[in-house]
Amino acid sequence: MKKLLLTAVALIGLFGNQAQAQNTTKKWYVSTGAHAVNHNSVRGMFDQFFVTDNWSAVPPPSQLTIARTLNSSFAVDVQASIGEVDNFRLNHNNEFMSLVGAGLRYKLTNGYILNEESWFDPYLRAGANFYRHPYRGIHFDGGQDVEGEIMGNEQNAHNNFFAVSGGAGINFWIWQKVGLNIETQYVWVPAMESDYIDFFQVKAGVAFRFGEKVCKDRDKDGVCDDEDACPDEPGIRTEDPRTNGCPDKDKDGVFDFEDACPDEFGLVEFQGCPDRDGDKIIDKDDKCPDEACPEGFETGEYTCEQGCKVEKPKPIEPPVVIPDPVVIPEFSNVLFEYNKSELTVDGKASAKIAAEIIKQKGGNYFVDGFADSIGSDNYNMNLSRKRAEAVRQALIAEGIKPEQLEVRAFGEKHPKCTNDTDEGRACNRRVVVLEKY
Repeated sequence: MKKLLLTAVALIGLFGNQAQAQNTTKKWYVSTGAHAVNHNSVRGMFDQFFVTDNWSAVPPPSQLTIARTLNSSFAVDVQASIGEVDNFRLNHNNEFMSLVGAGLRYKLTNGYILNEESWFDPYLRAGANFYRHPYRGIHFDGGQDVEGEIMGNEQNAHNNFFAVSGGAGINFWIWQKVGLNIETQYVWVPAMESDYIDFFQVKAGVAFRFGEKVCKDRDKDGVCDDEDACPDEPGIRTEDPRTNGCPDKDKDGVFDFEDACPDEFGLVEFQGCPDRDGDKIIDKDDKCPDEACPEGFETGEYTCEQGCKVEKPKPIEPPVVIPDPVVIPEFSNVLFEYNKSELTVDGKASAKIAAEIIKQKGGNYFVDGFADSIGSDNYNMNLSRKRAEAVRQALIAEGIKPEQLEVRAFGEKHPKCTNDTDEGRACNRRVVVLEKY
């Protein structure tokens, strides 16, 4: 037993400075080291189990274990322990023993009890074994063991036995693939009616693991849970550990956990939200998602607000005040026929009178044309301009210089009379000449 303890201390001293290494579960496992047996402690629940003189130790490499992981909770193994041991209970000393068997392990680092990545890796084990020890010739017929206990069931012992075992162990993973192993188990020989050749076995040694990782994949997306950033949602494999195994339902390159619009194909710069019209306003905030209008953009006619064009209010033109004629009262009402711009006979006469007054007075003048309300605004505006131009030409023909006369057109604006009667409309088909101020 002292040899066993010294071996464990030496291994801890060799690898202890690496105790922070992270665990990575592998499929294959091998451990080797020393073992010791204790026949005295089987007479009671761990009776004298911690008395070192009861243990018979075999130095390394006296035990070997090869195991294969089945899933996150279970593994199978094959174990062998060999070497010269003592049965201190029977004073049966320096006999070569071998214990070879297969077992099933239940691991506590299964993600339910302890983290699968834990460096502290305990397990429970049950096994079936072939046990060989030279007990042939020993007859239990009433003799006493070293403690004076009567041994008497009239059985003859032999060399080969079937044995079952059960116990627990711990792996301390100090590197990713290297650790320390300590295991204890009770070995029971069912063929013997008493516990004379049963024993406790303790093993200590170095453990190694290798091979592919055991992949636990809760969401069945092909990415192992220990690498899956979203282990409960089926996703896709990526090189980035922050997104590996995470879903991207709309396949826009923005993963759902950071996608503001996970069900709509969108743009990375807008956290996965779409912008159909390309105006830099995402569709869910854009009141006009199919018409581009960047926020803050404006023209002389409209501004952009929430992705829509908002027309600017048109300036209100001040009304043109036509003062009463003060210079040429005889030419304040040159009337025209309906839908006509040619001067009447009376109009031509008025033009002659006006020309004489302008020659005497001098100065510059407005020639303002008007129309009634029949017809469109554009048509009446053009018609009023033609009427004013006809008067201007008549004045020029009478000797007035062209630069003294400025034509203005007002269409149906500023009616002098009502447009609801024929007489009123005839009153509004006029030209007025005014002196410029």
